[in-house]
Amino acid sequence: MRVRNITTCALGFAAALTLVASPLTAQTQDTAKLRRTTSEQRIGISKGEVVSAPRVDTVFVTRYDTVRVNNTIVRVDTVTVVPPAPISMPKIVGPMYWGLYAGNTRPAGNIDRLYTNGYHAGGVIGYENQHSFWGLRANADLAQINREQGRATALVGTGTPLLWTLGADLKIKPLNFSGWDLYAIGGGQFNAYKRIATARSDNSSLGFCGAGFDGHPGSDSCYTPASDTKWKGALGFNFGAGLDFHIGSQDMFFEGRYQTMQKDGGTTWMLPISLGVRYF
Repeated sequence: MRVRNITTCALGFAAALTLVASPLTAQTQDTAKLRRTTSEQRIGISKGEVVSAPRVDTVFVTRYDTVRVNNTIVRVDTVTVVPPAPISMPKIVGPMYWGLYAGNTRPAGNIDRLYTNGYHAGGVIGYENQHSFWGLRANADLAQINREQGRATALVGTGTPLLWTLGADLKIKPLNFSGWDLYAIGGGQFNAYKRIATARSDNSSLGFCGAGFDGHPGSDSCYTPASDTKWKGALGFNFGAGLDFHIGSQDMFFEGRYQTMQKDGGTTWMLPISLGVRYF
């Protein structure tokens, strides 16, 4: 009796241990299977079972792509065309023009024994058609000459010899060479002078003649004494030749003209040589 009871208790205790151990073994097997399950396999879940949440791995990938392109192409095409030099000089526009001139004034004739070279400056206005061989011109200038040393003060005076000239001329251009115009010029003029002794035709009470006054032995030249106090006037004429030319686009001229003063029956000569510019 006692042995049977002991045996019965032992069997009952073993059965209880078996029932308790079965769920633990099953749960251990399921947990091992879950651990071996990857993210690509399905996870089987039975009713009544508690499954822990799957592990989620988050990977952030940041990529910076920097591409720098520094290809700069600068192309400069420079073509310089040098035009051929013009064959002909600039053309005159005209017909009206004005200009300025200056140069050397030389006493000529008998009074070159009393006076030496000086200078002058003046202005000019004119009418000159481009294709015509003639033109008109008017000028005004002031000249100063110097006295020879040793001449009688009573004859030549003591102040600075001065000469104003107003002229009107006809200009003729017979020759032209590619803008270089040779011309002849001549006309009448009015002279106002001071401290200049002029040539005269006779020996009167107002004149001085002979070698004692002009310094030339055997000379019979006569002069009217210079006035230091007032201006005197005399008519005259002029004639000469010149050249019109160009430097770049600037129209210029170079000329020489004989000028006269008619006084007391005599002729007093001057020779101005001028360089000038013209503007059309």
